[in-house]
Amino acid sequence: MSAPVTQVVAHPLTGTADHPVDARTGEPFDTRSYSLMKHGDLPAMHRLADEVADALLAECPWLATEPRPVILPVAYLVAPPACRYLADRVAARLTQVRTEAARVIHVRKDAVTHIDYAASSEQDRRNDLSRIGFRLTEPVRDAVAVVVDDVRVTGLAEQVMLDLLQEAGIGHIVTAYVAACDPALAADPSVEAALNHAAVRTVHDMIPSVRRGDFVPTIRFLKRLLADPRAAGFLTRCPTELVQRFRADAEATGPDFLAGYPAGTAALFAESDRRSNATEGVAT
Repeated sequence: MSAPVTQVVAHPLTGTADHPVDARTGEPFDTRSYSLMKHGDLPAMHRLADEVADALLAECPWLATEPRPVILPVAYLVAPPACRYLADRVAARLTQVRTEAARVIHVRKDAVTHIDYAASSEQDRRNDLSRIGFRLTEPVRDAVAVVVDDVRVTGLAEQVMLDLLQEAGIGHIVTAYVAACDPALAADPSVEAALNHAAVRTVHDMIPSVRRGDFVPTIRFLKRLLADPRAAGFLTRCPTELVQRFRADAEATGPDFLAGYPAGTAALFAESDRRSNATEGVAT
């Protein structure tokens, strides 16, 4: 028997790709915060994660007293997606009201795509997902899974996670989204890209977050950085720790990933080596 699935959405969206509106309140959706969140702005992540947590606790108050383990599975290879940081924050909020802590668990992907998922057609997304393997890193039988994600458009990524959890014997699934598009909005293939790029048109738009110390690396940002012809200019404005984190994540993702971004990889490695040599020079 399949486990029950409950959906919670902080912001059900209607309107158009350029002007999405919260269907509950009639207010314009905060696309600026959403775009910043997707690219690693920590305050935006926390703000939107808190809205998801508020919706969860309002619509699923039983999570506070649920005796079964509550887990928050997130799929990635090395560099985390934005929803990993959302899940961390939501888990902390759930833990505040529970006897037993809610935990984020890693669902390991065996590859990272080079396509821009948000700008791809539904068929391209389907083809891409079919080429990627997903593996749970620990047992989840009879647990309650809260699957936190940023936006639901086609539901393809959601279905992959749900199938994996159902096959592993999960007890209950709650999908928890920052936003979900109504059918008319979801039919517009530009909607997800419009949301992602509402405030962050290039990687350079994240420099203020980096300078404030409010930036955390995501796989989306890493791919955009390596694909940007001006990556070298951005990297010169980053602290050394962040440059080396970008390199470590890129190398750990694998040679096939690096091969897809030859110019960006060269720029990243050159800046990383320059920082390392400068540090060695100071030490000697």
